Amino acid sequence: MVTLYITRHGQTEWNVAKRMQGWSDSPLTEKGHQDAGKLAHKLKNIPFSVAYISPSGRTVQTAEILLKGREVTTILDEDLREINAGEWQGMTLSNIESTFPEQYVAYYEQPEQFKPTSGESFHDVEKRVLSVLNRIIEADPEGNVLIVTHSVVKKLLINYFKGNPLNSLWDPPFIHGTSLTVVEIDNDGQATFKIVGDTSHFE
Repeated sequence: MVTLYITRHGQTEWNVAKRMQGWSDSPLTEKGHQDAGKLAHKLKNIPFSVAYISPSGRTVQTAEILLKGREVTTILDEDLREINAGEWQGMTLSNIESTFPEQYVAYYEQPEQFKPTSGESFHDVEKRVLSVLNRIIEADPEGNVLIVTHSVVKKLLINYFKGNPLNSLWDPPFIHGTSLTVVEIDNDGQATFKIVGDTSHFE
């Protein structure tokens, strides 16, 4: 049985400014650093065999804090990157809503039907997310695996493990920065959630 410890990067400057990041990037805020440090403390007694990390700066920064002082094999995997938001990247959410009203509504209310003018659909991201998930499980069928990624990727993984349709993508819980989801996957591929979107380390 493999146990996946899945987290999102810490809070970033663009998160605070409510800007769409996608494949663009911004650095962690002080809170982002602190929250990652708190999660690192929570996970200090978990022996990880490997860590799979999105190559974006914000996820790499977060992973470095989580794994500081440890000797853990780290793998940067492009398929763990956030959704490519195309021309929305760098725009504020309010500007996106006013400029692309129909697509904005579809993005948050009908992800199954969301079709961007540039970048990726949720179907595109789901395809690569399931590809990397299969590679992770095949490479590490036993032990504890850390995954440091982004909100859409994490939501897609949770949605998949729950067996929900894509239009359920934004159902609760909200995925806060450094929130933790732990999933056990047995040898038959059955997934069992231990915790979902946990933020108890903030307290």
